Amino acid sequence: MENNRKRQNLTWLIGLTVFFVLVLYSRTIIQGITGLFALLRPFLLGVVIAFVLSQPYELLRKAYIKRLKMKPGTAHVLAIVSAYVLVILVVAAVVGVVIPQLIGSIRLFAENVEYYLKNLQLELDTLAQQLHLAEIDLSSVMNIVQAGLGRFDNAVVPKILSVTGTMLSSLATFAIAIAFSVYLLAGKRRILSQMNRILRAYLSADIYEHVRYVLQIIVESFQNYVVGQSIEAVILGGLCFIGMVVLRLDYAGMVSMVVAITALIPILGAYIGGAVAVVLLFMVAPMKALIFLVFFVILQQVENNVIYPRVVGGRIGLPGIWVLLAITVGGKIGGIVGMLFGVPTMTIVYTLLRNSVRAREKRSMR
Repeated sequence: MENNRKRQNLTWLIGLTVFFVLVLYSRTIIQGITGLFALLRPFLLGVVIAFVLSQPYELLRKAYIKRLKMKPGTAHVLAIVSAYVLVILVVAAVVGVVIPQLIGSIRLFAENVEYYLKNLQLELDTLAQQLHLAEIDLSSVMNIVQAGLGRFDNAVVPKILSVTGTMLSSLATFAIAIAFSVYLLAGKRRILSQMNRILRAYLSADIYEHVRYVLQIIVESFQNYVVGQSIEAVILGGLCFIGMVVLRLDYAGMVSMVVAITALIPILGAYIGGAVAVVLLFMVAPMKALIFLVFFVILQQVENNVIYPRVVGGRIGLPGIWVLLAITVGGKIGGIVGMLFGVPTMTIVYTLLRNSVRAREKRSMR
């Protein structure tokens, strides 16, 4: 019994040491991982695609077997095909509908931004007079905008439109990634079985169970986070678009896209998107910015109290204070990417620590 406790304490000591080393040398580790990612990009991208499509594949496969009474082999093949067809349809909708509207909104805003700034200057002058404050001069901002507008159509928009060309140049890499992801999904059970056999062959029974348990927590945490956060972002972006259309606010498509993309960052992301939208609409018309602000505050209350707890909170099981800590630390270490990966990483640490504490409490009560 005493030897088991010493072994467990040593395991935790080694684990904490490794954790602190990873934190201290995080930037060097991230740079090394980035270089390795550049070499293995097609295969790693294939792993990500297969990981994201794994849950839709499982849902479709079970539905085909239970509801359509298909044979397992037929359901397996059809579920893989259906998952990829679904992704192709979503991508086609984004490329064919959302992106053109987004480009149109950006171009329209660029064409009218000088007019918006003049209106903003008038509103600020009126406000300064009413409050008996010094006037705020936006002439320097206007000069910068006027200088930049000439370059916008010649530089920014063509770059946006050239995304298709960039995608075509990377077609070989993407094709390899798709082929690899199909192979992973098709041979999912066989690959997992082979990995399981390797772990059993080279690890002792106790260590094997610990490794298997930790890997299961890692997979479940990332899977629940990706699915939950993606659904939450789509719902929030959709509700924002519907509300802005009903309220007849400008640039509904562009603002909703910004809100949906930033909502992928838990808790803080939607506020960042909302702040950008308020600034943009304030230049168009301060009253519209105020209307959007009120609408967005109400939307955030619904999102924080109804959508997020049901869609994401129940999946990741991480208290809000730890989510904020994960976002802060992750942002300091790796920027936006660090924020995205910080929450599932913290979920893994929190789940392992919580389960370990509960197990120790049960043993101490015996």
